[in-house]
Amino acid sequence: MRITLVAFAVLLLAVALYALHSDAAAPISPLIEGKLISANGSPFDFPANASLASIRYYAIYYSAQWCPPCHAFTPILVQWYNKFKPSHPNFELIFVSEDRNEAAMLDYMKEMAMPWPAVRFSDLKHDGGFKGSGIERFANDGIPDLVLVDAGGKVLSDSFSWNGSYLGPQHVLEDTENLVVASSPAPPAQSTSL
Repeated sequence: MRITLVAFAVLLLAVALYALHSDAAAPISPLIEGKLISANGSPFDFPANASLASIRYYAIYYSAQWCPPCHAFTPILVQWYNKFKPSHPNFELIFVSEDRNEAAMLDYMKEMAMPWPAVRFSDLKHDGGFKGSGIERFANDGIPDLVLVDAGGKVLSDSFSWNGSYLGPQHVLEDTENLVVASSPAPPAQSTSL
């Protein structure tokens, strides 16, 4: 009887954790449409060959200027993005600042030469925690936090495991490469005839 109660309690906890995490599923575009800016603070314009509607995968990067581990990881992320993004138009990275003010956010974006868009600081819910009702809903309890979601808001990979242990953002980069590349259309075959 005792084992059955323990097993039931574990099952109930697992279901609750799943439900908590799945509540975050919401289409991404309404959370960011009209709210994206570039490092200079101006509205972000997608290139002519891309649009918000064409993005199937988003990596959401929660980071801040005041965070030393973020300063260590962000240059790696910039290098990775500059290499990965040109051949994957169905992917975009979005910066969500955990800075204390807009000036710090923009300074950080410029300092790190972030080529990706950010959610405008005034559109974020800065309530003293990492969670919020908008794009912040995917954040965990620490930074740097990188979360890969599909366009429907389903979390595909996270810097934190389901039990809260920190795996790190590099884990998400590896998952992103595997998932996004696997779903990208194959390049056209080259003719071998002479």
